[in-house]
Amino acid sequence: MTAPIVTVPGARIPEQRGRTSTTNGRRPVTRPRFGEKTAALFAAFLSMAAFCLGMAAHGTYPFGPSPRALNDLRHQYVPFHAHLWDIQHGTAKGDLLFNWQSGYGNGFLGEFFTYLSNPLSWLTGLFPRQYVDFPVFLVTLLGIGLAAAAMTVFLGRLRPGSPWLRALLGTGYAVSGWTMTEGGIIPMWMTGLIALPLLCIAVDDCLNERRWVLGTLLFALCWFSNFYSAAMATIGATLVLLLRLLLSDTTWRARARAVGRAAGTAATGLLLAAPAIIVPALANKQAQPTTSYVVDVATEPLVYLGLLLPGSIPVYPAPNIFAGVLVLLLVLALPFQSRVGVRERAAWLALLVLTALSFVVTPTAKVWQGFTLPHGAPFRESFVLTGLLAMAAWICLAHSPRPRALLGGGALLAGLVLLTRSAEPVTAYAVKGTVIGGALVGGLLLLHARGLGRRGRALVVPALVLSVLATTAYAVYGAQTTYDPARYARDTTTTTNLLTRNVHRAAAENDDWPDSRVGVASSLYVTNNDPMLLGVQSGGYYSSYVTKEAAAGLRELGIGYAMGGRNLGTPRDPYFNALMGVGTLLERTKGARITARSVPGVPLVSLRAPGSDRAYGAPAGSVWANRHAALGARVYTVPEIHYSTGPEAVREPGGWRLPRHGKGQAWTGFTARCAPGDEAYLYAPALSAVSMATGSKAMGNSGRPPAVVSPVNPLGTVPADGTLRFAIGATQPDQVLPHGAVGCMDPKKFQDAVQALRASAPVNPSVGGHSVGAELPKGSTGTVVVATPAIQGWSCSVDGGASRAPVSHRGLLGVPLGAGADRFACSYTPPGLKAGLGGTGAGALVLAGVLVAGAVRRRRRA
Repeated sequence: MTAPIVTVPGARIPEQRGRTSTTNGRRPVTRPRFGEKTAALFAAFLSMAAFCLGMAAHGTYPFGPSPRALNDLRHQYVPFHAHLWDIQHGTAKGDLLFNWQSGYGNGFLGEFFTYLSNPLSWLTGLFPRQYVDFPVFLVTLLGIGLAAAAMTVFLGRLRPGSPWLRALLGTGYAVSGWTMTEGGIIPMWMTGLIALPLLCIAVDDCLNERRWVLGTLLFALCWFSNFYSAAMATIGATLVLLLRLLLSDTTWRARARAVGRAAGTAATGLLLAAPAIIVPALANKQAQPTTSYVVDVATEPLVYLGLLLPGSIPVYPAPNIFAGVLVLLLVLALPFQSRVGVRERAAWLALLVLTALSFVVTPTAKVWQGFTLPHGAPFRESFVLTGLLAMAAWICLAHSPRPRALLGGGALLAGLVLLTRSAEPVTAYAVKGTVIGGALVGGLLLLHARGLGRRGRALVVPALVLSVLATTAYAVYGAQTTYDPARYARDTTTTTNLLTRNVHRAAAENDDWPDSRVGVASSLYVTNNDPMLLGVQSGGYYSSYVTKEAAAGLRELGIGYAMGGRNLGTPRDPYFNALMGVGTLLERTKGARITARSVPGVPLVSLRAPGSDRAYGAPAGSVWANRHAALGARVYTVPEIHYSTGPEAVREPGGWRLPRHGKGQAWTGFTARCAPGDEAYLYAPALSAVSMATGSKAMGNSGRPPAVVSPVNPLGTVPADGTLRFAIGATQPDQVLPHGAVGCMDPKKFQDAVQALRASAPVNPSVGGHSVGAELPKGSTGTVVVATPAIQGWSCSVDGGASRAPVSHRGLLGVPLGAGADRFACSYTPPGLKAGLGGTGAGALVLAGVLVAGAVRRRRRA
């Protein structure tokens, strides 16, 4: 039998301590001593303490008034965790498979696997919902602790040595620049920070031919927790595997055997975690496409080097890779560390350089990101380089660097500070922390290198621990100060406050689901995912998984969106709320006070008569025609628009070309003839302008297609003379007001159409977490319409017949009834779930086969 790979050239295997066991002549398996376990716990405590101290010094939540929840943490991850709380406590409208609340109904399992399947996220349910910000903070904090502990353990697998010194390097890895700018504000990515050392531990077991089942389960857990960051961690672990194989003193056959064992571990782990991979992959494929906000990965060399200094924060996207002064000093000392073989030194330094370059070269950057550059931060994988820096630092430290090597590293550190001190990301905090911390840590390492006795080490090591704690906390403080939202005039209110609590309480008090929805007025806004945060049901929905069908279907009915369709807005007109079954509208009055107003709404499940899907005289393809067809009745007239006053607009085939409105200039005035008392609305999705009708408030139109489209906006009530007068002030050049942009809604016809649908609605509607059904008037014909977007995954049956895919009724879920029917039922299954569960079953069979085979072999040998 080929011997397992355990050593590299020049490695010194110290005397094994603790209890050991041997298996078939392989390397003795050393069970962790108490000190080893304690060191891992110590690393977790030290890293979390440093993170909290830095945040407390700045006054960042939960240690002060400065909020953490900015950008996507505010608009996505806190609301998603609030929805998870609702699912855990049975108060959500929906379940893990489907979400009836956001965007009026969309699949949820892909989002769960992407944002919430980290086991730490389930701590959310242990806290009151009104404090959901705190468990989200704990996901980050505990992720830091677990990452530090796991790295401490793995470094001992990489090279034997003091577990306490390894704990200091694990702290630098966990509280890194990546944690400050990426993982700390995007909680699900913390899984990757933990996964890298865990997967390296699994790889080490493959090298030593042991614990294959445990390694497979670790692999599956990492990918299940967050497939995206786990994929990056897997690439990193693969690089470490290849490096260790390259440096090993063994045969090519043994190397091939190790690679095969690792490949088997990965393949079986992927099978076990298949649902968490396939479901999000298909959800991403079906999502609304967008090319907006893709950031270039090119990075200036000095900027990149400056980000090695602890506390540096990039102004523009760049790989933030610092891992603490101790790690940086030891990596810089590695070229001078003569106790490490030349081949090993060269290999580690080459790996660091090549990995760093791979982040800023587009083809290799795409490999890290799943073969496409992301929307937003393009250096999500940089925690891998931070981990490699910690490993290289341990290679240097485990070989007890001589003073000459440390002085050489110190000289390079001083040169690095001088070279980059004026670079864009290097803050005063970074320079000060690196200079003072480098001198302190370097001095302590020099004392340690003198071969001190037990008493000397008893003084130096604690001092080194305190210096790492202080420098790490200072780097966190510097990052928090640099990121302080008050410096950029950002909203500094917390995500969960008195307003959100009042809205959530009002939503619960007025809940009438499934007979009607509780929505919010467009003026009531906290985040882009208010339905999940506030517990209401509305158009607001911000996710990478907004489907093409939902974005296109709701846009054709007049909803607005941003981010190319991945951020749906809250409607501003009563038609949309009525069509989507909103029966109660929550509005903000004075301060944080909330009022509930009953509004006319179509039932969640309604019946459209055959042939009612028509334009009813509105221009074909217009939003008004689509609304008529969706409602099955005529409620709008579309008047001709005439130029009247102000800076002259030019009439063109597509509409009126507007002059740009300058400061102090008059707006361009228009008129249109409608019936007195009609409610006038403007729909110009591409228009970037301000509109206002006589006697009404100004309304912004922020169109910037394809990224942003404006919704249907209210203009006001048509006066008694039947002439609607309104003005447009274009905020950008080359703006066009479409000819059919104005629609006048007859309030009585609108009320009659809604009441007619309520009168003919199916009875006894039954709405489950991911299902809907109802009894119909006997022999019903036409189409059942469910007030939810017609997305992939729905399967429906009529009168208990064969299941079939529903149709799109102007973007909404439609079930044709044929010649006549008495009942219908629909169920939603996330695309890819069945295939994913099949993969999990196959992986479980492989795992069971390995366990059985191992048991049989042991029994035969007994």
